[in-house]
Amino acid sequence: MTDFSIKSIFKQYKWKISLTFLLLVLENVTKVLQPLVLGIAINDLIEGKNDGLWLFCILYVLGFIIGTIRRYYDTRAYTSIYTNVASDVAKIQNEKGIEVSAIAARSALIKELVDFFEHDITQGFTSAIGVIGALVMLALFDWWIFVGCLISIIIILLIYTFSTKRIYNYNIGLNDELEHRINVLEAREQTGIFNHFRNIAKWLVKMSDLETINFSIIEIVLFVLAIFALYASASAVDATAGSIFAVLTYVLEFSTGVFMLPIIFQQIIRLREISSRLKTI
Repeated sequence: MTDFSIKSIFKQYKWKISLTFLLLVLENVTKVLQPLVLGIAINDLIEGKNDGLWLFCILYVLGFIIGTIRRYYDTRAYTSIYTNVASDVAKIQNEKGIEVSAIAARSALIKELVDFFEHDITQGFTSAIGVIGALVMLALFDWWIFVGCLISIIIILLIYTFSTKRIYNYNIGLNDELEHRINVLEAREQTGIFNHFRNIAKWLVKMSDLETINFSIIEIVLFVLAIFALYASASAVDATAGSIFAVLTYVLEFSTGVFMLPIIFQQIIRLREISSRLKTI
């Protein structure tokens, strides 16, 4: 393996990774259906029936079993991938006589690439399935709440469209510093060491400040959406306790998923920069 990008890692281990995605999709389908079934259970219990409650229990147990199997498999699959890829990176760089500082830094960056599949894509899939599932269910319950969700997505996309270049440049600065860490420490010059960590802190603060601004705007948008959904669902002519619960749960699920997707987006931008850096191997 000579190309260490996200795409090449997936192609090399596509069957292992695809199985984790399949289990993840099945697990999250059960989660998407839970608010609907729980709403049915609430209405059934009000009417003195237990059918909906049993259906909810079955759905929950099924999701629990699939999720447990997925977590056991994920750990073993991705630790195996990391072992192989990190070893390849170190071997190739050693053969080319690359300095130890760069080898250590790039080996750590490989861990980020593998973690992207194990953690970030897992979270991204979970969020995406939750958002799509919530949108489908909300479209069935109330069309105007569904439209409100779409407007929220458009606003969030605009926010990150304007932030992409800055996030990428901040990651360039941060990774440049990290690649020189061992050289700085080996020099044992206190001023240089202090400046190195100060520069790292500078880039981290810049990324954090931009993230704070973006997330603050997103949180306000989602708060307005939640208030609108509460009013619209409670005002519906055919509103029941179960339907109001289901709608609000789906809105919260949508908000949680949408709130997580920008985090994944930022990580993808960071990994784009890492992939371009690893191509120099």
